[in-house]
Amino acid sequence: MGDKKIYIIAKIFDKQGCIAYLCKTVSEARCLPGTLEALRADGVQIVILDDPDIYSEYAPYSYVDDMKEFIDKVSKMNRVA
Repeated sequence: MGDKKIYIIAKIFDKQGCIAYLCKTVSEARCLPGTLEALRADGVQIVILDDPDIYSEYAPYSYVDDMKEFIDKVSKMNRVA
């Protein structure tokens, strides 16, 4: 993806903090948001960011390195929202 980074975050509305995943490929950056949108509950927000440091409204960030683990965590957020 060159030097451009794409993060996908999942956040429960009205709760502090979020989980974040740094996409490793352009394909992940294209496909993952749609997958998460199909899985998410009404109270869960999915956002694509280029630099989490400038979006303090989502902090604190809990970074997840593995895409499958990230999807599993988003799925579990659905039960909380």
